[in-house]
Amino acid sequence: MNKKLLLSGRTALLIFALLLASCATQKEQKDSVYIPPPEKRAIETPVPPVTDAMACSEVTAKSTNRSGIESMPYMRINFIERGGSGRQDMVIGNKNGHIYLYQNMGDPAMHPWQQIFGYFGDVKAGAFSSPALADLDGDGKPELVVGTGGFSSESGKVLFFRNEGSEESPRWKRTGDPALSVGNDAAVTVVDYDFDGRPDIIVCNSEGKIFFFRNVSSGKELRFVKDSSPPIKTNFGMYAVPAAKKIGDRVVLVVGNSMGKLFMFEIRKDGKGVKARQHNIGIRAKTFASPAFASLFEKGRADLVVADGDGLITYYENPKGDFSLLRKKEAVYSSRLFAGPVCAPTISCIGDRTYLVVGNMDGTMRLFEKDDTAAGVPWKEKKGHFGVIKVEGFSRGFLALWHGKELLVTGQGSGRIRAFLNVGVKVPDWREQHNFFEGVKVREHSTPVIIDPEENGKWILVTGAGDGRIHAFRIKELKQGHPVWERVDGVFENIRADRFSSPALVKDEKAVYLFVGQQDGRIRTYRADFSGKINFSALRFRETGFVPDVLMKEHSSPFVQLNNGTFDIISGDYNGNLRHFICKNNGI
Repeated sequence: MNKKLLLSGRTALLIFALLLASCATQKEQKDSVYIPPPEKRAIETPVPPVTDAMACSEVTAKSTNRSGIESMPYMRINFIERGGSGRQDMVIGNKNGHIYLYQNMGDPAMHPWQQIFGYFGDVKAGAFSSPALADLDGDGKPELVVGTGGFSSESGKVLFFRNEGSEESPRWKRTGDPALSVGNDAAVTVVDYDFDGRPDIIVCNSEGKIFFFRNVSSGKELRFVKDSSPPIKTNFGMYAVPAAKKIGDRVVLVVGNSMGKLFMFEIRKDGKGVKARQHNIGIRAKTFASPAFASLFEKGRADLVVADGDGLITYYENPKGDFSLLRKKEAVYSSRLFAGPVCAPTISCIGDRTYLVVGNMDGTMRLFEKDDTAAGVPWKEKKGHFGVIKVEGFSRGFLALWHGKELLVTGQGSGRIRAFLNVGVKVPDWREQHNFFEGVKVREHSTPVIIDPEENGKWILVTGAGDGRIHAFRIKELKQGHPVWERVDGVFENIRADRFSSPALVKDEKAVYLFVGQQDGRIRTYRADFSGKINFSALRFRETGFVPDVLMKEHSSPFVQLNNGTFDIISGDYNGNLRHFICKNNGI
Protein backbone atom coordinates (compact mmCIF):
# COMPACT_ATOMS: atom_id res chain seq x y z
CA MET A 1 0.00 0.00 0.00
CA ASN A 2 1.67 3.20 -1.14
CA LYS A 3 2.50 6.30 0.85
CA LYS A 4 -0.06 8.41 -0.96
CA LEU A 5 -2.79 6.00 0.09
CA LEU A 6 -1.69 6.02 3.72
CA LEU A 7 -1.66 9.81 3.81
CA SER A 8 -5.14 10.00 2.32
CA GLY A 9 -6.27 7.43 4.85
CA ARG A 10 -5.36 9.73 7.72
CA THR A 11 -7.90 12.21 6.39
CA ALA A 12 -10.41 9.46 5.71
CA LEU A 13 -11.66 9.04 9.24
CA LEU A 14 -14.25 6.27 9.18
CA ILE A 15 -15.28 5.16 12.64
CA PHE A 16 -17.76 2.40 12.17
CA ALA A 17 -18.41 0.83 15.55
CA LEU A 18 -20.07 3.63 17.47
CA LEU A 19 -23.53 3.02 18.85
CA LEU A 20 -24.82 5.60 21.30
CA ALA A 21 -21.29 6.27 22.61
CA SER A 22 -18.98 9.29 22.55
CA CYS A 23 -16.50 9.94 19.75
CA ALA A 24 -13.69 10.26 22.31
CA THR A 25 -14.32 6.76 23.62
CA GLN A 26 -14.24 5.37 20.11
CA LYS A 27 -10.91 7.04 19.25
CA GLU A 28 -9.16 5.43 22.20
CA GLN A 29 -9.13 2.05 20.40
CA LYS A 30 -5.69 1.70 18.72
CA ASP A 31 -5.62 -1.81 17.23
CA SER A 32 -3.71 -2.48 14.02
CA VAL A 33 -4.53 -4.46 10.89
CA TYR A 34 -2.02 -6.33 8.78
CA ILE A 35 -3.16 -7.70 5.41
CA PRO A 36 -0.80 -10.41 4.09
CA PRO A 37 -0.03 -10.87 0.39
CA PRO A 38 -2.07 -13.58 -1.36
CA GLU A 39 0.70 -16.18 -1.24
CA LYS A 40 0.81 -16.05 2.58
CA ARG A 41 -2.90 -16.55 3.20
CA ALA A 42 -3.64 -19.54 5.35
CA ILE A 43 -6.04 -22.20 4.14
CA GLU A 44 -8.44 -22.69 7.00
CA THR A 45 -10.86 -25.51 7.74
CA PRO A 46 -14.36 -24.86 9.12
CA VAL A 47 -14.55 -24.55 12.88
CA PRO A 48 -17.42 -26.22 14.75
CA PRO A 49 -19.96 -23.84 16.28
CA VAL A 50 -19.89 -22.90 19.93
CA THR A 51 -22.77 -21.77 22.09
CA ASP A 52 -22.28 -18.96 24.56
CA ALA A 53 -25.58 -17.11 24.85
CA MET A 54 -25.48 -13.62 26.27
CA ALA A 55 -28.00 -11.92 28.52
CA CYS A 56 -29.73 -9.30 26.38
CA SER A 57 -32.10 -6.54 27.47
CA GLU A 58 -34.13 -4.41 25.07
CA VAL A 59 -33.87 -0.63 25.48
CA THR A 60 -35.87 0.37 22.39
CA ALA A 61 -38.37 2.35 24.47
CA LYS A 62 -35.61 4.73 25.58
CA SER A 63 -33.61 5.09 22.40
CA THR A 64 -35.65 4.68 19.20
CA ASN A 65 -39.35 4.28 20.04
CA ARG A 66 -40.99 5.91 23.03
CA SER A 67 -44.46 5.84 21.46
CA GLY A 68 -44.88 2.13 22.23
CA ILE A 69 -46.35 1.54 18.75
CA GLU A 70 -44.79 -1.12 16.59
CA SER A 71 -44.22 -0.09 13.00
CA MET A 72 -46.54 -2.02 10.70
CA PRO A 73 -47.12 -1.65 6.95
CA TYR A 74 -50.64 -1.04 5.63
CA MET A 75 -52.24 -0.21 8.97
CA ARG A 76 -56.02 -0.01 9.28
CA ILE A 77 -56.86 1.78 12.53
CA ASN A 78 -59.97 2.14 14.65
CA PHE A 79 -60.52 3.77 18.05
CA ILE A 80 -62.84 2.62 20.81
CA GLU A 81 -63.47 3.47 24.46
CA ARG A 82 -63.32 0.45 26.76
CA GLY A 83 -64.37 -0.02 30.37
CA GLY A 84 -65.66 3.50 30.94
CA SER A 85 -62.13 4.91 31.15
CA GLY A 86 -63.02 7.97 29.11
CA ARG A 87 -59.97 7.25 26.94
CA GLN A 88 -59.98 5.83 23.45
CA ASP A 89 -57.80 2.81 22.80
CA MET A 90 -56.44 1.95 19.38
CA VAL A 91 -57.27 -1.19 17.40
CA ILE A 92 -54.95 -1.97 14.48
CA GLY A 93 -54.98 -4.42 11.61
CA ASN A 94 -52.22 -4.67 9.04
CA LYS A 95 -50.57 -6.65 6.27
CA ASN A 96 -50.06 -9.82 8.32
CA GLY A 97 -53.78 -10.17 9.07
CA HIS A 98 -53.53 -10.11 12.89
CA ILE A 99 -55.39 -7.63 15.13
CA TYR A 100 -53.64 -5.55 17.80
CA LEU A 101 -54.90 -3.52 20.76
CA TYR A 102 -52.97 -0.53 22.12
CA GLN A 103 -54.17 0.98 25.40
CA ASN A 104 -54.26 4.74 25.83
CA MET A 105 -52.26 5.47 29.00
CA GLY A 106 -53.20 9.16 29.21
CA ASP A 107 -52.21 12.11 27.05
CA PRO A 108 -50.76 10.32 23.96
CA ALA A 109 -48.46 13.29 23.36
CA MET A 110 -46.82 12.58 26.74
CA HIS A 111 -47.35 8.90 27.52
CA PRO A 112 -46.57 5.85 25.37
CA TRP A 113 -49.28 3.51 24.18
CA GLN A 114 -49.29 0.10 25.88
CA GLN A 115 -49.81 -2.95 23.70
CA ILE A 116 -52.20 -5.47 25.27
CA PHE A 117 -50.72 -8.72 24.01
CA GLY A 118 -53.14 -11.46 23.08
CA TYR A 119 -56.29 -9.36 23.48
CA PHE A 120 -57.61 -10.62 20.16
CA GLY A 121 -56.20 -14.11 20.68
CA ASP A 122 -55.81 -16.07 17.48
CA VAL A 123 -58.09 -13.86 15.41
CA LYS A 124 -56.49 -13.65 11.98
CA ALA A 125 -58.10 -12.51 8.78
CA GLY A 126 -56.02 -13.73 5.87
CA ALA A 127 -53.98 -10.59 5.26
CA PHE A 128 -54.52 -6.81 5.26
CA SER A 129 -56.97 -7.04 8.15
CA SER A 130 -59.35 -4.12 8.65
CA PRO A 131 -60.91 -4.21 12.17
CA ALA A 132 -63.79 -2.37 13.79
CA LEU A 133 -65.49 -2.87 17.18
CA ALA A 134 -69.18 -2.05 17.59
CA ASP A 135 -72.28 -3.33 19.39
CA LEU A 136 -74.15 -4.65 16.37
CA ASP A 137 -77.02 -6.45 18.15
CA GLY A 138 -77.66 -4.02 21.01
CA ASP A 139 -76.71 -6.38 23.85
CA GLY A 140 -74.17 -3.95 25.33
CA LYS A 141 -71.09 -5.92 24.21
CA PRO A 142 -69.17 -4.96 21.09
CA GLU A 143 -68.64 -7.42 18.27
CA LEU A 144 -65.44 -7.51 16.24
CA VAL A 145 -65.90 -6.87 12.53
CA VAL A 146 -62.95 -7.65 10.28
CA GLY A 147 -62.47 -6.97 6.59
CA THR A 148 -60.09 -9.40 4.88
CA GLY A 149 -57.61 -9.08 2.04
CA GLY A 150 -54.47 -10.49 0.49
CA PHE A 151 -54.41 -13.72 -1.48
CA SER A 152 -56.43 -15.80 1.00
CA SER A 153 -59.59 -17.63 0.02
CA GLU A 154 -61.55 -15.21 2.20
CA SER A 155 -60.19 -12.02 0.66
CA GLY A 156 -62.96 -9.48 0.26
CA LYS A 157 -65.18 -10.94 2.97
CA VAL A 158 -66.40 -9.27 6.14
CA LEU A 159 -66.01 -11.57 9.16
CA PHE A 160 -67.81 -11.30 12.51
CA PHE A 161 -66.58 -12.38 15.95
CA ARG A 162 -68.48 -12.40 19.28
CA ASN A 163 -66.82 -11.96 22.65
CA GLU A 164 -67.81 -14.94 24.80
CA GLY A 165 -65.63 -13.72 27.65
CA SER A 166 -65.43 -10.38 29.44
CA GLU A 167 -64.18 -7.04 28.19
CA GLU A 168 -60.90 -7.42 30.04
CA SER A 169 -60.49 -11.15 29.29
CA PRO A 170 -62.18 -11.66 25.95
CA ARG A 171 -62.72 -14.94 24.09
CA TRP A 172 -63.45 -14.20 20.44
CA LYS A 173 -65.49 -16.73 18.50
CA ARG A 174 -66.36 -16.39 14.85
CA THR A 175 -70.09 -16.33 14.16
CA GLY A 176 -71.97 -17.80 11.22
CA ASP A 177 -71.17 -15.54 8.31
CA PRO A 178 -73.81 -13.02 7.28
CA ALA A 179 -72.31 -13.58 3.77
CA LEU A 180 -70.90 -10.11 3.16
CA SER A 181 -68.46 -10.22 0.26
CA VAL A 182 -67.24 -7.34 -1.88
CA GLY A 183 -64.61 -8.83 -4.20
CA ASN A 184 -61.05 -8.45 -2.90
CA ASP A 185 -59.45 -6.61 0.04
CA ALA A 186 -62.45 -5.58 2.12
CA ALA A 187 -61.87 -2.53 4.35
CA VAL A 188 -64.68 -1.78 6.80
CA THR A 189 -66.12 0.92 8.99
CA VAL A 190 -69.22 0.78 11.20
CA VAL A 191 -71.71 3.65 11.53
CA ASP A 192 -75.47 4.25 11.57
CA TYR A 193 -75.54 5.90 8.14
CA ASP A 194 -79.32 5.51 7.64
CA PHE A 195 -80.17 7.03 11.06
CA ASP A 196 -82.42 4.19 12.25
CA GLY A 197 -80.54 3.68 15.53
CA ARG A 198 -78.63 0.56 14.50
CA PRO A 199 -74.98 0.45 13.38
CA ASP A 200 -74.56 -0.35 9.71
CA ILE A 201 -71.47 -1.39 7.74
CA ILE A 202 -69.67 0.45 4.95
CA VAL A 203 -67.08 -1.50 2.95
CA CYS A 204 -64.59 -0.55 0.24
CA ASN A 205 -62.48 -2.91 -1.88
CA SER A 206 -59.28 -3.09 -3.96
CA GLU A 207 -61.03 -1.74 -7.05
CA GLY A 208 -62.11 1.41 -5.24
CA LYS A 209 -65.78 0.47 -5.05
CA ILE A 210 -67.89 1.32 -2.00
CA PHE A 211 -70.73 -0.78 -0.56
CA PHE A 212 -73.37 0.07 2.04
CA PHE A 213 -74.99 -2.67 4.16
CA ARG A 214 -77.99 -1.89 6.36
CA ASN A 215 -78.32 -3.59 9.74
CA VAL A 216 -81.50 -5.71 9.84
CA SER A 217 -80.40 -7.98 12.70
CA SER A 218 -82.97 -9.65 14.88
CA GLY A 219 -81.96 -10.48 18.44
CA LYS A 220 -78.65 -12.35 18.42
CA GLU A 221 -78.90 -13.15 14.72
CA LEU A 222 -76.72 -10.72 12.78
CA ARG A 223 -78.08 -9.81 9.36
CA PHE A 224 -77.02 -7.12 6.92
CA VAL A 225 -78.51 -6.40 3.51
CA LYS A 226 -76.86 -4.56 0.68
CA ASP A 227 -78.34 -1.10 0.12
CA SER A 228 -79.77 -1.00 -3.41
CA SER A 229 -79.86 2.82 -3.34
CA PRO A 230 -76.59 3.81 -1.63
CA PRO A 231 -75.94 7.50 -0.92
CA ILE A 232 -72.51 7.33 -2.62
CA LYS A 233 -71.57 5.47 -5.81
CA THR A 234 -68.16 7.05 -6.42
CA ASN A 235 -65.16 4.96 -7.43
CA PHE A 236 -62.24 6.02 -5.22
CA GLY A 237 -59.30 4.38 -6.99
CA MET A 238 -57.29 1.33 -5.98
CA TYR A 239 -57.41 -0.09 -2.44
CA ALA A 240 -59.97 2.23 -0.91
CA VAL A 241 -60.27 2.37 2.90
CA PRO A 242 -63.28 4.04 4.60
CA ALA A 243 -63.78 5.64 8.02
CA ALA A 244 -67.11 7.03 9.20
CA LYS A 245 -68.45 8.71 12.31
CA LYS A 246 -71.88 9.97 13.32
CA ILE A 247 -71.66 13.56 14.58
CA GLY A 248 -75.01 15.01 15.66
CA ASP A 249 -77.45 14.81 12.76
CA ARG A 250 -74.85 13.90 10.15
CA VAL A 251 -72.39 11.15 9.28
CA VAL A 252 -68.93 12.15 8.14
CA LEU A 253 -67.29 9.64 5.80
CA VAL A 254 -63.61 9.80 4.74
CA VAL A 255 -62.15 7.40 2.16
CA GLY A 256 -58.44 6.98 1.35
CA ASN A 257 -56.84 5.21 -1.60
CA SER A 258 -53.51 3.75 -2.73
CA MET A 259 -52.33 7.07 -4.18
CA GLY A 260 -52.64 8.70 -0.76
CA LYS A 261 -55.71 10.75 -1.70
CA LEU A 262 -58.51 11.36 0.80
CA PHE A 263 -62.16 12.06 0.00
CA MET A 264 -64.69 13.46 2.48
CA PHE A 265 -68.49 13.26 2.41
CA GLU A 266 -71.28 14.42 4.70
CA ILE A 267 -74.35 12.17 4.83
CA ARG A 268 -77.69 13.55 6.12
CA LYS A 269 -81.30 12.44 6.19
CA ASP A 270 -83.27 13.49 3.11
CA GLY A 271 -86.95 12.71 3.48
CA LYS A 272 -87.25 8.94 3.83
CA GLY A 273 -83.73 8.35 2.57
CA VAL A 274 -80.26 9.84 2.94
CA LYS A 275 -78.20 12.16 0.79
CA ALA A 276 -74.44 12.67 0.57
CA ARG A 277 -72.48 15.81 -0.23
CA GLN A 278 -68.73 15.87 -0.94
CA HIS A 279 -66.37 18.33 0.80
CA ASN A 280 -62.75 19.26 0.22
CA ILE A 281 -60.49 17.78 2.90
CA GLY A 282 -57.18 19.45 2.00
CA ILE A 283 -54.77 16.74 3.25
CA ARG A 284 -53.28 13.56 1.85
CA ALA A 285 -50.88 10.74 2.71
CA LYS A 286 -47.79 9.48 0.90
CA THR A 287 -49.41 6.23 -0.27
CA PHE A 288 -52.25 3.91 0.78
CA ALA A 289 -54.12 6.42 2.94
CA SER A 290 -56.04 4.76 5.77
CA PRO A 291 -58.21 7.19 7.79
CA ALA A 292 -59.80 6.89 11.23
CA PHE A 293 -61.67 9.19 13.62
CA ALA A 294 -60.40 9.77 17.16
CA SER A 295 -61.11 11.96 20.19
CA LEU A 296 -57.85 11.84 22.13
CA PHE A 297 -57.62 15.41 23.42
CA GLU A 298 -60.98 17.20 23.50
CA LYS A 299 -63.83 14.92 24.49
CA GLY A 300 -66.68 15.03 22.01
CA ARG A 301 -64.58 16.52 19.21
CA ALA A 302 -63.79 14.19 16.31
CA ASP A 303 -60.24 14.53 15.01
CA LEU A 304 -58.75 12.65 12.08
CA VAL A 305 -55.93 10.08 12.09
CA VAL A 306 -54.30 8.94 8.83
CA ALA A 307 -51.88 6.02 8.38
CA ASP A 308 -49.97 5.37 5.17
CA GLY A 309 -48.65 2.23 3.51
CA ASP A 310 -45.30 2.42 5.31
CA GLY A 311 -46.92 2.63 8.75
CA LEU A 312 -46.47 6.37 9.36
CA ILE A 313 -49.36 7.71 11.48
CA THR A 314 -50.38 11.38 11.49
CA TYR A 315 -52.85 13.02 13.87
CA TYR A 316 -54.92 16.00 12.65
CA GLU A 317 -56.83 18.13 15.13
CA ASN A 318 -60.22 19.45 14.04
CA PRO A 319 -60.44 22.70 16.05
CA LYS A 320 -63.54 24.07 14.27
CA GLY A 321 -65.40 20.78 14.49
CA ASP A 322 -66.43 20.83 10.82
CA PHE A 323 -63.14 19.58 9.27
CA SER A 324 -62.68 22.86 7.41
CA LEU A 325 -59.34 23.29 9.21
CA LEU A 326 -57.22 20.27 10.01
CA ARG A 327 -54.10 21.00 12.04
CA LYS A 328 -51.30 18.44 12.29
CA LYS A 329 -50.39 17.55 15.89
CA GLU A 330 -46.81 16.30 15.63
CA ALA A 331 -46.32 15.14 19.21
CA VAL A 332 -48.87 12.31 19.15
CA TYR A 333 -46.98 9.78 17.04
CA SER A 334 -43.57 11.43 16.64
CA SER A 335 -41.77 9.94 19.64
CA ARG A 336 -40.31 7.14 17.53
CA LEU A 337 -37.77 7.01 14.73
CA PHE A 338 -39.87 6.23 11.71
CA ALA A 339 -37.54 4.38 9.39
CA GLY A 340 -39.68 2.97 6.59
CA PRO A 341 -39.91 -0.66 5.45
CA VAL A 342 -36.82 -2.90 5.25
CA CYS A 343 -34.84 -0.35 7.25
CA ALA A 344 -31.08 -0.65 7.71
CA PRO A 345 -29.38 1.56 10.35
CA THR A 346 -25.71 2.51 10.70
CA ILE A 347 -24.04 4.93 13.10
CA SER A 348 -20.95 7.03 12.38
CA CYS A 349 -18.88 9.52 14.30
CA ILE A 350 -17.82 12.59 12.31
CA GLY A 351 -15.74 14.94 14.43
CA ASP A 352 -17.56 15.32 17.74
CA ARG A 353 -20.97 14.48 16.29
CA THR A 354 -22.76 11.15 16.13
CA TYR A 355 -24.97 10.38 13.15
CA LEU A 356 -27.53 7.69 12.41
CA VAL A 357 -28.17 6.89 8.75
CA VAL A 358 -31.23 4.81 7.92
CA GLY A 359 -31.75 3.32 4.48
CA ASN A 360 -34.87 1.47 3.42
CA MET A 361 -36.71 -0.38 0.69
CA ASP A 362 -37.33 2.57 -1.65
CA GLY A 363 -33.62 3.43 -1.87
CA THR A 364 -33.75 6.70 0.06
CA MET A 365 -31.80 7.49 3.23
CA ARG A 366 -32.52 9.65 6.26
CA LEU A 367 -29.98 11.27 8.57
CA PHE A 368 -30.41 11.76 12.33
CA GLU A 369 -28.00 13.53 14.68
CA LYS A 370 -27.62 12.40 18.29
CA ASP A 371 -29.26 14.91 20.64
CA ASP A 372 -29.60 13.84 24.27
CA THR A 373 -31.55 17.02 25.08
CA ALA A 374 -34.32 16.28 22.57
CA ALA A 375 -37.82 15.50 23.77
CA GLY A 376 -38.83 11.94 22.97
CA VAL A 377 -36.10 9.89 21.29
CA PRO A 378 -32.52 11.25 21.51
CA TRP A 379 -32.15 11.77 17.77
CA LYS A 380 -32.99 14.82 15.68
CA GLU A 381 -33.60 14.40 11.98
CA LYS A 382 -31.61 16.56 9.54
CA LYS A 383 -34.34 16.65 6.93
CA GLY A 384 -33.22 16.93 3.34
CA HIS A 385 -29.54 16.43 4.17
CA PHE A 386 -29.11 13.82 1.44
CA GLY A 387 -31.03 15.89 -1.10
CA VAL A 388 -32.30 13.89 -4.04
CA ILE A 389 -30.01 10.88 -3.54
CA LYS A 390 -31.99 7.74 -4.26
CA VAL A 391 -30.45 4.40 -5.21
CA GLU A 392 -31.96 1.29 -6.77
CA GLY A 393 -33.90 0.13 -3.72
CA PHE A 394 -32.88 -1.51 -0.43
CA SER A 395 -30.29 1.06 0.60
CA ARG A 396 -27.89 0.60 3.51
CA GLY A 397 -25.76 3.72 3.79
CA PHE A 398 -23.20 5.16 6.18
CA LEU A 399 -21.28 8.41 6.53
CA ALA A 400 -17.50 8.78 6.51
CA LEU A 401 -14.92 11.48 5.81
CA TRP A 402 -12.88 11.44 2.61
CA HIS A 403 -10.25 14.18 2.23
CA GLY A 404 -12.13 16.19 4.84
CA LYS A 405 -15.53 15.93 3.11
CA GLU A 406 -18.57 13.85 3.96
CA LEU A 407 -18.72 10.62 1.99
CA LEU A 408 -21.96 8.63 1.81
CA VAL A 409 -21.46 4.96 0.97
CA THR A 410 -24.47 2.78 0.25
CA GLY A 411 -25.45 -0.61 -1.07
CA GLN A 412 -28.56 -1.23 -3.14
CA GLY A 413 -30.81 -3.95 -4.51
CA SER A 414 -28.78 -4.55 -7.67
CA GLY A 415 -25.65 -5.30 -5.60
CA ARG A 416 -23.64 -2.30 -6.78
CA ILE A 417 -22.00 -0.23 -4.03
CA ARG A 418 -22.09 3.51 -4.61
CA ALA A 419 -20.36 6.55 -3.12
CA PHE A 420 -21.49 10.19 -2.97
CA LEU A 421 -19.23 13.08 -1.91
CA ASN A 422 -20.61 16.25 -0.31
CA VAL A 423 -18.82 19.11 -2.09
CA GLY A 424 -21.09 21.80 -0.62
CA VAL A 425 -19.96 24.29 2.00
CA LYS A 426 -23.02 25.53 3.87
CA VAL A 427 -25.61 23.61 1.88
CA PRO A 428 -25.09 19.90 1.08
CA ASP A 429 -24.22 19.26 -2.57
CA TRP A 430 -23.78 15.55 -3.25
CA ARG A 431 -21.82 14.31 -6.27
CA GLU A 432 -21.61 10.62 -7.13
CA GLN A 433 -18.08 9.17 -7.25
CA HIS A 434 -18.62 6.67 -10.04
CA ASN A 435 -15.27 4.84 -9.81
CA PHE A 436 -14.90 4.81 -6.04
CA PHE A 437 -15.62 1.09 -5.73
CA GLU A 438 -13.79 -0.10 -8.81
CA GLY A 439 -13.16 -3.83 -8.47
CA VAL A 440 -16.08 -4.51 -6.11
CA LYS A 441 -18.76 -6.80 -7.50
CA VAL A 442 -21.64 -8.27 -5.51
CA ARG A 443 -24.70 -10.04 -6.88
CA GLU A 444 -27.86 -8.46 -5.46
CA HIS A 445 -28.54 -6.64 -2.20
CA SER A 446 -25.16 -5.32 -1.13
CA THR A 447 -24.98 -4.24 2.54
CA PRO A 448 -21.55 -2.65 2.98
CA VAL A 449 -19.54 -1.80 6.06
CA ILE A 450 -15.89 -0.69 6.22
CA ILE A 451 -13.42 -1.38 9.00
CA ASP A 452 -10.22 0.59 9.54
CA PRO A 453 -9.01 -0.07 13.10
CA GLU A 454 -5.76 1.88 12.76
CA GLU A 455 -7.37 4.84 10.98
CA ASN A 456 -4.50 4.75 8.49
CA GLY A 457 -6.24 3.95 5.21
CA LYS A 458 -5.96 0.15 5.36
CA TRP A 459 -9.66 -0.18 4.71
CA ILE A 460 -11.45 -3.52 4.56
CA LEU A 461 -14.85 -3.46 2.85
CA VAL A 462 -17.23 -6.19 4.04
CA THR A 463 -20.64 -6.70 2.46
CA GLY A 464 -23.51 -9.13 2.54
CA ALA A 465 -25.51 -10.25 -0.49
CA GLY A 466 -28.89 -11.60 -1.54
CA ASP A 467 -27.67 -15.19 -1.46
CA GLY A 468 -26.57 -14.88 2.18
CA ARG A 469 -22.82 -14.88 1.56
CA ILE A 470 -20.32 -12.42 3.04
CA HIS A 471 -17.63 -10.85 0.84
CA ALA A 472 -14.49 -8.90 1.73
CA PHE A 473 -12.38 -6.47 -0.31
CA ARG A 474 -9.27 -4.41 0.45
CA ILE A 475 -7.73 -1.34 -1.16
CA LYS A 476 -5.03 -2.34 -3.65
CA GLU A 477 -4.01 1.13 -4.87
CA LEU A 478 -5.27 4.62 -5.64
CA LYS A 479 -6.24 5.48 -9.19
CA GLN A 480 -6.98 9.11 -10.05
CA GLY A 481 -7.72 9.80 -6.39
CA HIS A 482 -10.08 6.84 -5.97
CA PRO A 483 -9.28 3.47 -4.36
CA VAL A 484 -9.05 0.31 -6.44
CA TRP A 485 -10.30 -2.74 -4.53
CA GLU A 486 -9.32 -6.37 -4.68
CA ARG A 487 -11.16 -9.36 -3.24
CA VAL A 488 -9.96 -10.95 0.01
CA ASP A 489 -10.61 -14.66 -0.42
CA GLY A 490 -11.09 -17.30 2.24
CA VAL A 491 -11.96 -15.35 5.34
CA PHE A 492 -15.76 -15.76 5.05
CA GLU A 493 -15.87 -18.93 2.94
CA ASN A 494 -17.61 -20.99 5.65
CA ILE A 495 -20.29 -18.38 6.38
CA ARG A 496 -23.62 -18.27 4.61
CA ALA A 497 -26.72 -16.72 6.14
CA ASP A 498 -30.32 -17.50 5.22
CA ARG A 499 -30.48 -14.96 2.37
CA PHE A 500 -30.11 -11.18 2.43
CA SER A 501 -27.10 -11.14 4.74
CA SER A 502 -26.31 -7.87 6.51
CA PRO A 503 -22.96 -7.85 8.37
CA ALA A 504 -21.55 -5.82 11.27
CA LEU A 505 -18.06 -6.27 12.73
CA VAL A 506 -16.52 -5.22 16.05
CA LYS A 507 -13.36 -6.28 17.87
CA ASP A 508 -11.57 -6.27 21.18
CA GLU A 509 -7.98 -7.12 22.04
CA LYS A 510 -8.45 -10.86 21.48
CA ALA A 511 -11.22 -11.46 18.91
CA VAL A 512 -13.19 -10.12 15.96
CA TYR A 513 -16.95 -10.56 16.22
CA LEU A 514 -19.21 -10.80 13.19
CA PHE A 515 -22.97 -10.24 13.47
CA VAL A 516 -25.04 -11.17 10.41
CA GLY A 517 -28.68 -10.29 9.86
CA GLN A 518 -30.72 -12.53 7.56
CA GLN A 519 -34.15 -12.94 5.98
CA ASP A 520 -35.95 -14.69 8.84
CA GLY A 521 -35.14 -11.89 11.31
CA ARG A 522 -32.54 -13.77 13.34
CA ILE A 523 -29.04 -12.39 13.90
CA ARG A 524 -26.28 -14.99 13.54
CA THR A 525 -23.01 -14.40 15.37
CA TYR A 526 -19.44 -15.50 14.71
CA ARG A 527 -16.13 -15.08 16.48
CA ALA A 528 -12.52 -15.24 15.26
CA ASP A 529 -9.75 -15.23 17.87
CA PHE A 530 -6.31 -13.72 17.29
CA SER A 531 -3.22 -12.74 19.26
CA GLY A 532 -0.98 -9.75 18.61
CA LYS A 533 -1.66 -8.07 15.29
CA ILE A 534 -4.63 -9.14 13.20
CA ASN A 535 -3.92 -11.17 10.08
CA PHE A 536 -7.33 -10.50 8.52
CA SER A 537 -7.07 -13.12 5.79
CA ALA A 538 -6.18 -15.82 8.32
CA LEU A 539 -9.07 -15.17 10.72
CA ARG A 540 -11.02 -18.36 11.50
CA PHE A 541 -14.65 -17.48 12.26
CA ARG A 542 -16.75 -19.93 14.21
CA GLU A 543 -20.47 -19.57 14.78
CA THR A 544 -21.65 -18.75 18.31
CA GLY A 545 -25.03 -18.49 19.96
CA PHE A 546 -24.53 -15.02 21.40
CA VAL A 547 -27.99 -13.52 20.76
CA PRO A 548 -30.53 -16.35 20.34
CA ASP A 549 -33.38 -14.30 21.82
CA VAL A 550 -32.98 -11.29 19.52
CA LEU A 551 -35.50 -11.78 16.73
CA MET A 552 -36.66 -9.09 14.33
CA LYS A 553 -39.76 -9.10 12.14
CA GLU A 554 -38.00 -10.46 9.03
CA HIS A 555 -34.84 -9.12 7.38
CA SER A 556 -32.73 -8.14 10.36
CA SER A 557 -30.05 -5.53 9.66
CA PRO A 558 -27.84 -5.14 12.76
CA PHE A 559 -25.26 -2.50 13.63
CA VAL A 560 -23.04 -3.23 16.62
CA GLN A 561 -20.67 -1.58 19.07
CA LEU A 562 -18.50 -3.46 21.58
CA ASN A 563 -17.43 -1.63 24.72
CA ASN A 564 -15.88 -3.41 27.75
CA GLY A 565 -17.57 -6.71 26.99
CA THR A 566 -20.97 -5.17 26.28
CA PHE A 567 -22.47 -5.47 22.81
CA ASP A 568 -24.70 -2.55 21.83
CA ILE A 569 -26.96 -3.68 18.97
CA ILE A 570 -29.40 -1.65 16.92
CA SER A 571 -31.26 -3.44 14.15
CA GLY A 572 -33.87 -2.69 11.54
CA ASP A 573 -36.48 -5.10 10.19
CA TYR A 574 -38.82 -5.57 7.24
CA ASN A 575 -41.71 -3.65 8.79
CA GLY A 576 -39.64 -0.54 9.57
CA ASN A 577 -38.91 -1.09 13.27
CA LEU A 578 -35.61 0.05 14.78
CA ARG A 579 -34.93 -1.96 17.94
CA HIS A 580 -32.07 -1.54 20.40
CA PHE A 581 -30.51 -4.26 22.60
CA ILE A 582 -27.76 -4.31 25.22
CA CYS A 583 -26.09 -7.73 25.48
CA LYS A 584 -23.54 -8.75 28.10
CA ASN A 585 -21.34 -11.83 28.47
CA ASN A 586 -18.88 -11.78 31.33
CA GLY A 587 -16.97 -14.63 29.78
CA ILE A 588 -15.85 -12.62 26.75
